[in-house]
This record gives sequence, structure tokens and C-alpha cells, in this order.
Amino acid sequence: MGERNKKILLEQLQLLKNKHCADCGTKDPEWASSNVGVFICVHCSGIHRMLGTHISRVKSCRLDQWDDESVAFMCERGNDVVNAELERHLPPYYHKAVSTDPQVFKEQFIQAKYSRKEFTQAGGPAHYEKGAKTGNLHKRGKDDKTYRIRKFVLNATDGTLKYFIKPDAKSPKQTISISSLHVSLSPDIVGHPNGMQLSFLVGGVTRHIYVYAEEAKDAIDWYITLRATIFCNMKEQFSELTDADVLKRMARFQQKQGWMSKTGPKKTEAYRKRWFVLDDRRLLYFGHPFDAYPKGSIYLGSRVEGYIVRDGLPAGQQETGYGITVTTPERDFLFLCENQEDQRSWITEIKGVLSRPLTEQDTKDLLSHKHLNEKRRRSVGRLTSSSSLFSLSPKMRSQSTKSTKHQNSEHQQF
Repeated sequence: MGERNKKILLEQLQLLKNKHCADCGTKDPEWASSNVGVFICVHCSGIHRMLGTHISRVKSCRLDQWDDESVAFMCERGNDVVNAELERHLPPYYHKAVSTDPQVFKEQFIQAKYSRKEFTQAGGPAHYEKGAKTGNLHKRGKDDKTYRIRKFVLNATDGTLKYFIKPDAKSPKQTISISSLHVSLSPDIVGHPNGMQLSFLVGGVTRHIYVYAEEAKDAIDWYITLRATIFCNMKEQFSELTDADVLKRMARFQQKQGWMSKTGPKKTEAYRKRWFVLDDRRLLYFGHPFDAYPKGSIYLGSRVEGYIVRDGLPAGQQETGYGITVTTPERDFLFLCENQEDQRSWITEIKGVLSRPLTEQDTKDLLSHKHLNEKRRRSVGRLTSSSSLFSLSPKMRSQSTKSTKHQNSEHQQF
């Protein structure tokens, strides 16, 4: 009887509806929750065990003994049936967990799905959509590595997320516009399992701040609430877009991050390692992932306007890695990846951006980018001309140098 039941379970695993983990989508699950009726992967089975046997009883389809009643229950239920019930009202902004999601998200998604049953009723996720939240997060200092508790206040009515140095402070340290905000879970960068990265625009320039919550549930509550607010803001701003289109726009921000090396415009400078972030049409590069502002930005237009990406470097360039050349109407940008997998991944992502036609807003952003670049070049020119300062007195030289550096710092991000 044991072998017969095992054979029935393995046959169930071959059905299309059960070929992927019910929770994260991993292929070929071999575990199950015998009292819920879903097939899950080994990783999610560990999270199910944390729920307690009163919620989910985990068993191996291959190694454990199954009685007739439990096997019949699994055949009656299955992933499609259970997910149709427990994920019926999963909001679009609260994406279903995938295998590559951070541990904290998978844990809280499974908790919300099975323990709290947040997605079984239409009003279950409503608390994420209020557009208001106040609480404390640990924020990394812009110029040091210290995380300090800061009060954060989300107010969708006035379209802002603010943070305050002190709980009773009357004026915020920073006011962030929801319309330019992006939030991502970044435990590896932050170095904390509940870490998040907040990205937004300041004067047309991308700024990053890094935070974490002490409790896992609080971190995901902030993450989902911010996503819900951003989603609703975009729906209002682009009323003609479907939910799927809005999610695609949200996915374009911070869609890829990683290390590459780049050389300067003369192509004779040494390649320097930089942290790159593909942020919609902007390819930003930082000296370090924690840098508040980028060292530079490359705006990616479309193929129609002459923007091209290809593997390899131009002739005459020594390729001590896996090269990428990004061609714009102004110049070529040369990068080196440490391995072929990274090279192919970056090329695929950049090609996806270049394949999109420019929208009206994209065109405005491109013109703004060119304007800031021109200001930066003029600023650098003034800095170069300061070599004549050595003919001045030490006092006059110092005053002039400080003035030039201040002007240059306003645009050093490009």
C-alpha cells in the first residue's frame, strides 16, 4: 500500500498544475503540505515548518509514509485549487514570491498566505493601500557606515515620504516625492536580512538611501505599503495604463545592479571598478553600492536614435575580461565584466531598454540629461583653467579653487 500511495503522489507531481512549487514557482517540487493540499519545494517546506503543524504539516512525497486518506486529499486539492482560494485577492503590487526573492519576503508571503490568509477576501490587503504609515527605520548615514534610527512618515495625500532626525522634529531631513520613489529589498547590500533600498530623484539626479527594520514583518509591511502607494500613484498619473503596464513601469526602476569596470572618454584611462544600476533608461555608476549619488549617468535612448549595445570592445582595446560597448550618438562607452554570464545578462537588459521607443517623457529626460552633461563639461573646463591660479597669491588661489570646486560639485554626479 505504501508503494502504491507513493506512486500516486509522484503521478500527481507530473501533472501540469503541480509541476511548480505552489509558493515560489520552483520547478519539480518533492514536498507537500498534507493538511493544506499543496506541493512545495524543499526551501518553502522549511518555511512551512515554521508555521506550525496546526497550519501546515510538511511531508516528503518520496521519503515519508502516506495513508490513503491523505493521498486522496492531495489528489482532490493540488496547487491550482489551493492557490485559487488562498491567492484569490492577491493585489498586483504584492507580487507572488519567486525563488530568487530574499528570504524575508518569501517567509512573510507564506505567513500572509497561510497564517493570516490575507488574500482570501477582497478587503484582506486593504491595510497596505491606505497610503499612510509612520514608523522607525534604521537609516545608513550618507557619509559614514553607521545606521541610526529615523522616523519615517508616508503620506499619499500630499505625495511624500519624509524622514526626521528626531521623533519630535518639526521639519523633515528629507522629503521624497512618491512619483520618483522606488523601493527594493536589498539584504545583501545593506548587510541585514530586513534591508531595503530607497531610490528617488533630487534635482533630476538619482539618490539612494539604505534602511532596515528590526522586525521582518515590519520590513515587508513597509515594502508592500510603499509599493502599493507607488502603484496607486502611477495608476492615477497614467490612467490609460492597465495594471500589467503599471507593473512593467515599476519593474524598470533598479531592474539590475552589479559590478562592471569602465574606462574614460579617451579610452586610454585604466578601467576602474564601478557599481552599476540600470534605472529605467539611466545606466548609473557608483564608486560603491552605498554611495548616495552616482559618479556618472549614461542615458539609454532607443535603437532608432542610434543607441546600440554589443559584446566585445572596439579594435585596439585590450580585453582583460568580457567586454561590452554601448554606442550613443555622442560617444562609445566601454565596460568589462568579470564573467560571461554577467556580460550576457547586462547586454540582454540594455537591449531590452534600447528596443523601447522613446515616450514624450523619455525625450524630456534625455534633453535634461544632455543639459546637465553640458553644464558638467563647462564646470570641468573651469577647473582645468584653474591651473593659471599658480600665478596668483596663495590666498587668492585658495578662494578661487574653493569656488570652482563648489561649482563642480553641483554636477559631479555626471
